[in-house]
Amino acid sequence: SGDIMQAALNILLRNSILLSGVNLQTAHEKCAESVDFMYERKMLIFMIQMRGILRVVLKLIGIDEKPKYESAEGENILTTNSSVMTSSYFQEAYTSFMFRLYDDTKHYTEKYLACAVNTWANLFLTHALHAFNMGLISFWLARKSRDGQLWHERGTRSKLALKKWAESSKWTFENKWYLLEAEESYCNNDFDTAKMCYEKAISSAKDHKFVHE
Repeated sequence: SGDIMQAALNILLRNSILLSGVNLQTAHEKCAESVDFMYERKMLIFMIQMRGILRVVLKLIGIDEKPKYESAEGENILTTNSSVMTSSYFQEAYTSFMFRLYDDTKHYTEKYLACAVNTWANLFLTHALHAFNMGLISFWLARKSRDGQLWHERGTRSKLALKKWAESSKWTFENKWYLLEAEESYCNNDFDTAKMCYEKAISSAKDHKFVHE
């Protein structure tokens, strides 16, 4: 009973625990519970997005497990709904980046960027998390790709998008902003500034209790 749409949104926000330093086994359990909750209430789009987060957690743990609740309708949503596609490509890019798989990271990041401009109904906090991780990925690709300038520009755009979040919530986003500043400076071979920004990122993370960052 009650507003299950709001409940689902709250669950999606809660499951940003993947990026907040919670033990992966705990994240696995919470995400699996959330997938079941959404499936039982026929919230297919939310369920598919949460299932994607669960898949990321399983890969990070080292488990190759077939997703639950697969269906033709769900597969159609994955290939036609731009919001779901954007989340899916982001999750694939993020996972590939965590394992430093250059080709897959580049492939899924390009898919994500092509999709993101047409995306509707992404959660605002998700935009911030995407901007941060796309910044990290883009600057990393800029150092390794023949299209370095293109990826550098993409990283800078992500950095500037995150700056707005840092201005609205210094506590949550300042350390992430400094980290992207450091990555950009490193790409520019400005190693002194990069070192200073890395140190500021570490200091800010400690001051604001982001001990996992």
